[in-house]
Amino acid sequence: MFSKFVDMINIQDVTVPTKGTGKYFQITALNFVVSPTSGIQTYWQVFSENEDEEGNKTPGAMLIDGNLPMDQDTYDAWGTDDNVIVDWALQELGFTKA
Repeated sequence: MFSKFVDMINIQDVTVPTKGTGKYFQITALNFVVSPTSGIQTYWQVFSENEDEEGNKTPGAMLIDGNLPMDQDTYDAWGTDDNVIVDWALQELGFTKA
């Protein structure tokens, strides 16, 4: 399981009205509850992109965020592969990896 968050994931452009274009996604596991059947709560964020004078691109400002509860079946499938939670969250939110 990841201890706090998954590294930034490049995603297909997401237009966030009045804020800009999101290009990076991150998800964090907020808690692991005691009950073995209630899943967990996650927190996700979408970030813009900055580009420096040399053309290096890095995550910029956070544009949009929210909470996403993960059901027990998805939690059980997670195991040690963080791609499971990333792919699940992207699908749930309608985002696509770049």
